[in-house]
Amino acid sequence: MSLYQPKGSPYWHYDFQYKGRRFYGSTGCTKKTTAKEVEKREREKAALPTKGKPPITVDEAAGLYQEKVEMLPSWPTMRPMLAALVKSLGKAKLLPEVTQRDLQIHFAKRRAGRANASVNREIENARAMWRHAASSKFEVGDMPTWKDLMLKVNRKPPRELDMQTEEDALFAKLREDVRDAVHFLLLSGWRRGEVLGLRWSDVKFPNRTALTKIKGGDIVIRPLTTQMVELLARQPQAGPFVFTYVCQRPAPARKDRPGRQKGQRYPLTPTALRRPFADAKEEAGIEAFRLHDLRHTRGTRIVRATGSLAAAKEALKHRNLKTTLRYAHVLDEDVRNALEASESRNSPEPIVQEVKKSA
Repeated sequence: MSLYQPKGSPYWHYDFQYKGRRFYGSTGCTKKTTAKEVEKREREKAALPTKGKPPITVDEAAGLYQEKVEMLPSWPTMRPMLAALVKSLGKAKLLPEVTQRDLQIHFAKRRAGRANASVNREIENARAMWRHAASSKFEVGDMPTWKDLMLKVNRKPPRELDMQTEEDALFAKLREDVRDAVHFLLLSGWRRGEVLGLRWSDVKFPNRTALTKIKGGDIVIRPLTTQMVELLARQPQAGPFVFTYVCQRPAPARKDRPGRQKGQRYPLTPTALRRPFADAKEEAGIEAFRLHDLRHTRGTRIVRATGSLAAAKEALKHRNLKTTLRYAHVLDEDVRNALEASESRNSPEPIVQEVKKSA
């Protein structure tokens, strides 16, 4: 029989011969009906090995894209997006079979509880997956019209942590073992992945610099201020990563990590940081503020202090100045002063005509 389930595996496998050559492997399907479709396509590929570009399923395209991006700092964020896309469209579905309507339905469901900007990032991620499959010479059919899927995002000035009323309150409520990591996010303006991924081997204390992997995968040298150096130097060295946290309750081992013991230090992760940050915000009465807004706060403060968008661009490692322009609102006072300075102060006084009295 060409379809079978190996012992202990939930997936159906195919195994057949064509012209003396054996073809075998996993279908990636747990249902026999869908596994039959995969096997059928494999037989067609075997019979017509040179006909056009090879087909690729949604699941295979996701795996292919993962090979390209899984070393990027943003991969932990991208992974659940890809998983949701594969589950919604169907693992065994070929990319050319995915219609514009299929994508519309998927992203409409993803809007529940998410901001339009967040959904747009998922659309951009799917677009990148499709394009990578196409550039890898797989058959993707007609490229979806991605721009028609994008949602409107109203641009507004970035949310800034108020130095007078919010900053002290937030840090007073933060759990002690994560306070320094949050403070470093605010001081540096780095992305979360850069801070949590920072290793001791990346920090060069004599030079007051650190190596980090920024969005896109480039390795860059980051300058460290005196305050940032002092903060890093006081971190307990409990492993290769600089920022760690104290486990609050034990957890069993998983495929992606070993078990956790209460009271022991482990590398700080987005999951481990999410709850204490949310609790601190609630206790401090701070609303509509995300962890990423610490980066926005630093960008805003740089522009306010220096008047230089170029300095903010370099500090935040934006690829394009257009991205940094979101912080231009803090220059409104400079514009106001320029307008006032350009107003004429030598306008002629109004002429008052005297009315002659009759004799």
